[in-house]
Amino acid sequence: MAGAPAGGGGGTPGGVGADDALYVLTAVLLTPAQFPSVLGDDYPQACRALGLEPYAEGYGLVLGQDGEGARWTVAVDDVSLVAVAIAAWDCGMEYDLSPGERSVVAALPGWPLALTVAGAG
Repeated sequence: MAGAPAGGGGGTPGGVGADDALYVLTAVLLTPAQFPSVLGDDYPQACRALGLEPYAEGYGLVLGQDGEGARWTVAVDDVSLVAVAIAAWDCGMEYDLSPGERSVVAALPGWPLALTVAGAG
């Protein structure tokens, strides 16, 4: 999970070049049934907090950093991919979360949640 590069090239945050990558630190679901309560009291409000339309299927939010250390939240419409990654990580398994460019809905600067990040060493 930590340090696993995701994406690269045209659809990555902030115009990150082809040689740069988003290093995935964690991910969360933003669906009608499950969403971070710090974003709102209901799913539509949580979506509005991020500037997203309330998509019936929901979103996966991939939280990471680019090569310069800038924090990014990438919203993807492939909720199943993100759910599988979260389930694998919860079981202590490695999982390379690399959403395809076509599934990226938005790349938002910063993280909408408070996270504590620690790197190896």
